Amino acid sequence: MMLMKKWIFLCVIVLLSGGCARPKGFTLKKITSHHTPVPEWEVENTMTRGELDTLFNQPFTYLGSGNHTYAFVSDDGQYVIKFFKQKHMKTRTWVDHLPLPAKRIFYPMGKVDRRMKEREESFKSYKIAFQKLRNETGILYLHLNKSDCLNIPLTLIDQHQKTLEVSLDEMEFLLQKRATLTFDHLKTLYKEGRAEEAQAAILSLLDVVAKRKQKGIYDKDLQFFKNFGFVKNQAIEIDIGEFREDVLPYPTYDELKILSYQIRDFVKMHAPKHLSAVEAEIQGEIEQYK
Repeated sequence: MMLMKKWIFLCVIVLLSGGCARPKGFTLKKITSHHTPVPEWEVENTMTRGELDTLFNQPFTYLGSGNHTYAFVSDDGQYVIKFFKQKHMKTRTWVDHLPLPAKRIFYPMGKVDRRMKEREESFKSYKIAFQKLRNETGILYLHLNKSDCLNIPLTLIDQHQKTLEVSLDEMEFLLQKRATLTFDHLKTLYKEGRAEEAQAAILSLLDVVAKRKQKGIYDKDLQFFKNFGFVKNQAIEIDIGEFREDVLPYPTYDELKILSYQIRDFVKMHAPKHLSAVEAEIQGEIEQYK
């Protein structure tokens, strides 16, 4: 009993002294994991060694933070590499070294189970995107298990302009084409008087969703203004962490209808004189899915 009290006292001291000192934003520690490779997360990548060496022979600069990842953009502006936020997936901590009663106090198994489930659902989504939606998501490379075959050191420049180096073999990550966010792309087109290209872009948004639905895949977070983007004038889904195949709550027509409301609201606010034309185009496009 005395030993247990000492353990608990020590843990409280550690929490009070260090628990509030975690740095905000991206740090290398936040994308570093201790997961062992799992066959379930292996995928067949098709990029050649030469392509990989060329692509990663440039620094990637911090771009931003999403729900599940930290993103970095390549120096040539064409690619984005995303590293997973391990705090959502971490199942091993210093608590593992405590005796079982103290472990249950500081890190209940329910929390471990939730993180394991979150990792499994996220990785399933990335695997769905890679294997079934490459054109619709712009995903080029997926690395969900640690490996020993890449032998590629990648230079990162963080939000403080500090240069870091990571071994890609040791990281879980995905690589996508860089896209311009939907709002920014459409605003630019309308501002420059390129209304026809804007209409084509909007139809491209609807087409991407329809193609995904036809493959039996549902996106739990359908928000075109933050989860979609454009490579040139072709829409892709850039947030790919919420795909599911086990549930399809909406028929294709209903999902396109939901998306169309968001598009109409945007056009009404930023290009109202084009609203009637956009509404007619949208209606004609989605009627075929009734």
